[in-house]
Amino acid sequence: MLIGFSASTIGLIKALPFCGSLLVLAAAEAWWPLRRDSAGPPGRLGGNIGMGLINALLTVVLPVSTVVSAGWAARHQIGLMNLVALPVPIVIVATLLLRSFATYANHRLSHAVPLLWRVHRVHHADTHLDLSTGFRNHPLELAIIGPLLAAVTIAFGFDARTLVVYETVSVLFALWTHLNIRLSDRLERRLRWLIVTPAMHCVHHSSVKRETDSNYGDMVSLWDRLFGTCLFLPRDALVATRLGLGDEFDDGAASLARQLRSPFERTRARAPLVLPSEA
Repeated sequence: MLIGFSASTIGLIKALPFCGSLLVLAAAEAWWPLRRDSAGPPGRLGGNIGMGLINALLTVVLPVSTVVSAGWAARHQIGLMNLVALPVPIVIVATLLLRSFATYANHRLSHAVPLLWRVHRVHHADTHLDLSTGFRNHPLELAIIGPLLAAVTIAFGFDARTLVVYETVSVLFALWTHLNIRLSDRLERRLRWLIVTPAMHCVHHSSVKRETDSNYGDMVSLWDRLFGTCLFLPRDALVATRLGLGDEFDDGAASLARQLRSPFERTRARAPLVLPSEA
């Protein structure tokens, strides 16, 4: 049964479609790039991939998983949807929506809370955007967000089988949203009504703070639209957009060692959160 899956088994389930999708998306990125600039400073790709490998190892070693947490809650009859008898379709939809909103909320907090931003800024310090950027997350971010999502999972009693699908798809979207790809304007407009597109997430990686503090969704654009944090830029503006965090963090940001120690370095305090609707 799914509720008996271990964290390592869940990791394997997510890894199989991940590897195949990585090859397909890498080919698409090479053939239809949006931005034709170089791959970035020396060591960037190695640093990003190295960070991804560290996080992959941690997901196997650490017992924190929303699927495992959901299974534990179901066995012990803990959590709202384990205590209240609900039709299966409602449980599935509620699990998907609430899990997605939890990620959106966590992402916004990572930008708004200075202590969390010190960790999350490692992801934003990348001065280029491609598949490898999806791997660039500090291990401390996993250690912080993992327990928070597990707590939300237990509190609401999310469905474990639904979470297997969600978590697998979310890994693929981490590749998709960071893809350096040129989609037609028509396809882009249609897709972003429902899902987060690479163009939307490119705005989120802009060095302009108003643009960085937008488009927080991981898969669906619903929450950004609902809470007024949705921001679009025309294609020409995206191509010209400077990525990263500006001069303060760009020097040496490609190094894996620099990425790992970045949260512990002294930096200027970040300005208060400003939403696009308030600018």
